Amino acid sequence: MILVLHGDAPFNKPSYQYAIARKIAKENQNVVAVGVLRPGYTDSKGNRSKGERGEATGDNYTKEVLTSIHRLAENLKKKYNPSKVVLVGHSGGAAISANLLAEYSSDYTNALLISCPCDLHRWRKHMKALQDNAPIWDAKVNSLSPIEEVKRINNATQITVLHGTGDKVVPLNIANKYVKALETNKQKVKFVALKGQGHAIAFNKKVFELVKELIQ
Repeated sequence: MILVLHGDAPFNKPSYQYAIARKIAKENQNVVAVGVLRPGYTDSKGNRSKGERGEATGDNYTKEVLTSIHRLAENLKKKYNPSKVVLVGHSGGAAISANLLAEYSSDYTNALLISCPCDLHRWRKHMKALQDNAPIWDAKVNSLSPIEEVKRINNATQITVLHGTGDKVVPLNIANKYVKALETNKQKVKFVALKGQGHAIAFNKKVFELVKELIQ
């Protein structure tokens, strides 16, 4: 079973997670793929997920959000009885996926983290500078920063980090630091950099190749 989590989507109503899940299900046998609408979000068809969306500034990578998504995963596991549960997250969805690996270390088998702002505090400083020192990035948040949670991840979990070298939203050095933290903690990690690619790489063909590896 694969859960696909969308990014923070500050300017649109995310539905691309559904398309990714459909493509994964179509291309792989014996796989249930589910596009997850994160708590508080509304998709392009007007469907709304219960919970708090926040300001889309990395402010909702909270324990409450993790609990909500994990509850969904547990219900799906009861229905489908999967041999593996794999997380595929893009941007903020990748940060939440990384936090799920730490918070529920025995419940998720593998994960693909795409364009992940996995060092939350460093990323928020970057976004503040990118947006002309907008004060919204100074607001206190209760989010968990994935780079601070790596020691809680099960060492049997395979983590694949995919990042574009030209990503201006989440600079490559943030991905590098997260990967280094995983390696220092003896985690199983694979880092794949897409030369010249930016932040919007969730439909890159490499995503679907890496998913195949993670479900084998």
